[in-house]
Amino acid sequence: MRLYPTIRRRSAGAQLRPAARLAKLVTAATLLAASSAAAQGFDEPRWYGALDLGSHWPGAIDSHSTGDAPDGKPYDWQWKFRNDWTVDGRIGYRLTRHLRAEGEIGIQHTDVTSVHAPGADAGGDSAARPGEPWGLCANPPAGGKCDPASGRNKDITAAFTGMANLIYDVAPDRRIQPFFGGGVGMTHIEMLTTYWFSNVPGAITAQNPSVQTMKLAGSLTRPGEFAMQGLAGLSYRISRKAHFDVTYRYYFTPGELRWNPLNNTAPGLPQGSGLRPGDFLGRFSDQSVTAGLRYAF
Repeated sequence: MRLYPTIRRRSAGAQLRPAARLAKLVTAATLLAASSAAAQGFDEPRWYGALDLGSHWPGAIDSHSTGDAPDGKPYDWQWKFRNDWTVDGRIGYRLTRHLRAEGEIGIQHTDVTSVHAPGADAGGDSAARPGEPWGLCANPPAGGKCDPASGRNKDITAAFTGMANLIYDVAPDRRIQPFFGGGVGMTHIEMLTTYWFSNVPGAITAQNPSVQTMKLAGSLTRPGEFAMQGLAGLSYRISRKAHFDVTYRYYFTPGELRWNPLNNTAPGLPQGSGLRPGDFLGRFSDQSVTAGLRYAF
């Protein structure tokens, strides 16, 4: 009589063990299937290269000069630029399923569209500061007329950037993937062109002629300036290795760029003669939208 309950309990335990094992097997299979589904599309190589083409919109630079205008205060000109083309090349490495790190170099071509002081033009002088030339002209001013400064088809105006980016892919398993990120690096501006002052205030003499040029000497005094950028976009998976990216970028210089190092004004005049504003300093920003192919290898 004592053995019957014991045998019954062992029999019930023996019946439960296969059910528990089956439940564990089902759970393990479910987890494995979920893990496999989550990993779909992530057998692509980690290294990749990309090329992007698009348009950019440079911001105006509110500048101040290291030298003084004839009224004894620095020039306060605003430099505006034309919207134009941009190209970016990238080499990257996928750190995790969501994170990518990449190096990026870019060229943003543009042209100067105007350089002038705030406010109205008063016969070539700034209306707010009669002792400051109002701005720069594309040709020697005649009869008080100043053609807006423009570098188009004349010389070179471009920005060169080098950035280190960290990018987060929001939904890497999907064919269309949003992403966003940021980067830090350097920017370098080239402005290589010649303009004319809109007017020459003060007494006109042999050392201060009525028509004077201002030659932008090209590169910055500094090799480059620290820059930061934010970016966001959408990626379309073409194949295991190929993606089509559409990217928006906004970059800026927290510090001031410095340009026009030679300030070659009034050629042929004695040293110190004529209008000599020195270097110009100002912060720069730029926005762009590009489309490009990213290929893993």
